[in-house]
Amino acid sequence: MDANLSRRQLLRAGGALALVAAVPACSSSGSGAGGPTPASATNGPEAPSLKALVDAGQLPPVADRLPANPLVVEPVDRIGPYGGTWRNGMVGAQPFRLDYSVAYENLVRWNRDWTEIIPNVAESFEASADVTQFTFVLREGLKWSDGQPFTADDIVFAYDDLVNNPDVMPEGLGMFRSGDAMATLEKVDDRTVRFTFAAPYALFLDAIANQPHNVLTRLPKHYLQQYHLALNPDADAAAQANDFSGWAEALQHAIGGEALWADVNLPRLHAWVPTTPISEASQMTFERNPFYWKVDPEGSQLPYLDGIEFGIVQDEQVLLLNTVQGEIDMIERVVTTTANKPVLAADRETGGYDFFDLIPDKINTCTILLNQNCKDEVKRAVFQNRDFRIGLSHAINRQEIIDAVFARQGEPWQPAALPDSPVYDEEFGRQYTEYDVDLARQHLDAAGLSETDGDGRRLGPDGSPIGIRILAPSDQKPELTDAMQLIKTHWAEVGVELSIQSEASEHRYEILDANDQEAHVWDGDGGLNPVTTPQYFMPSGGADNAFGVLWDRWYVSDGTDPAGLEPPVHVVEQRELYDQLRVEPDADRRVELMRQVLAISREQFHLIGVSTPLTGYGVVKNTFHNMLGETYFAANFPYPGVANPEQFFIQG
Repeated sequence: MDANLSRRQLLRAGGALALVAAVPACSSSGSGAGGPTPASATNGPEAPSLKALVDAGQLPPVADRLPANPLVVEPVDRIGPYGGTWRNGMVGAQPFRLDYSVAYENLVRWNRDWTEIIPNVAESFEASADVTQFTFVLREGLKWSDGQPFTADDIVFAYDDLVNNPDVMPEGLGMFRSGDAMATLEKVDDRTVRFTFAAPYALFLDAIANQPHNVLTRLPKHYLQQYHLALNPDADAAAQANDFSGWAEALQHAIGGEALWADVNLPRLHAWVPTTPISEASQMTFERNPFYWKVDPEGSQLPYLDGIEFGIVQDEQVLLLNTVQGEIDMIERVVTTTANKPVLAADRETGGYDFFDLIPDKINTCTILLNQNCKDEVKRAVFQNRDFRIGLSHAINRQEIIDAVFARQGEPWQPAALPDSPVYDEEFGRQYTEYDVDLARQHLDAAGLSETDGDGRRLGPDGSPIGIRILAPSDQKPELTDAMQLIKTHWAEVGVELSIQSEASEHRYEILDANDQEAHVWDGDGGLNPVTTPQYFMPSGGADNAFGVLWDRWYVSDGTDPAGLEPPVHVVEQRELYDQLRVEPDADRRVELMRQVLAISREQFHLIGVSTPLTGYGVVKNTFHNMLGETYFAANFPYPGVANPEQFFIQG
């Protein structure tokens, strides 16, 4: 893959609607990897373990298991042999790691270069000129992992009976809403479905392709109808027998994705299916799906690998040690931090592994999100003051943080689109990054905080010292806490106290979901692709991007949600511009609308950042092959699933 992708390519990645009728070959360049070594590089039409089952009469022949037109996956490097197990790991039960690694089998998907939306489960798809209708044609003979047919009835069930059923999902799912209504779904025939929206929805295909798993292709009717009261009068009893309170909760569990890793009996379309539930496992194990519907260019059924083992440890240092000792075949998260890179680099030769590059879609190394809708009304007013945020920004010694925390890499930068983005704005990224304590004090004075107590702490409108309690992750991204420790000293110099509340992910998200944080720190997404990742540039729903969630609740409810707060004019203007973007069929016009959204974000200066994001990296064994040597790492580019793990193979 060319590291210097053009802005035009990125523009296409930010909302292209690929109208195709056949499956193009996926190709890119790559590098090597590792694990146990299969004996032969010569493949037949199927894995030897499956052929043995066929010969024993326990499995249909491979020709009967594949669809009439299987998707042909072009290997990154070369055709591989069958066999071997991909050894991976995670700290605690992290279902998102499994989502991104195993479950990226949507109707449509991104190609490996992040330049085009291509068919996947759907053999072909088409959007109407006004982007109100989207038609998908499924592969003839496609089967779930238990051998049952996957047809249009499964999509109708997933949408009409679950997602768009008020008894199951009272509010539906936002990705299927345009204008004021959810889409309607028509079953054209057994292989064809058509979604119709009340208003144009230019980003619908992107919304599907962006997800690590989409509801339309993971809710099998023949299995889940046991929990649907309209289809099974004993649905409540069936649900309660599986520890659910009732039928609706069982179906919500499936819609939310929890069932993917908790219910090993749930049929799937994935290359590998779990043999152990995540709730009971110290190791998640997966075995090949005998009905997987993709092949290599020689017609050999994929995947090449027999299975996956995700070791579950409780300490990042244990996982780091496993990686250093060569016991992990490929990993791209958790241990691959800036701080760990020298440790991993020192043992590359003895561990038998190397690095690959991950180009980030991040907006910053360290993004500070003051909660402008926090429950403390005094602090809410202070945090909403632009001069207060500017003053805090000028008080940060960014070069000190870059040198001490980020290995002297990067430069001072605010949370903004990056140079390779079609909406790059240098002024936005560099504003208020100068370290100037006197200027910081001037802005804090202008914010109405000129009074101090005997300890030099600035006093708020109620006469109490202004302090900020910032929420930081204790089990992820340790560099964020390290940076905040330095910023704590910087802000103390200008009279603002900072306390750091470190929480593990589960509790941290509970706090964020309840809007109980005064501020929090994250990195943030959308540096390359803000057209489809706008949530850090305007108040939106979400957790990691939460800085104005009550404004969002007011806006999306048209002011009817009693928990919402009426937003200021600039927030309404941003949201209205983005609403226009969502329905705009022309990609160039969408980019122009995004520029207008970002211009308001630049002017309002919602968030405070430290420096430009660093190129990330992953670790791969020298015997683990068909890896991309360089790829994107983004919330809306589900890596490693988008790299076609089914064509990874092991050979010494």
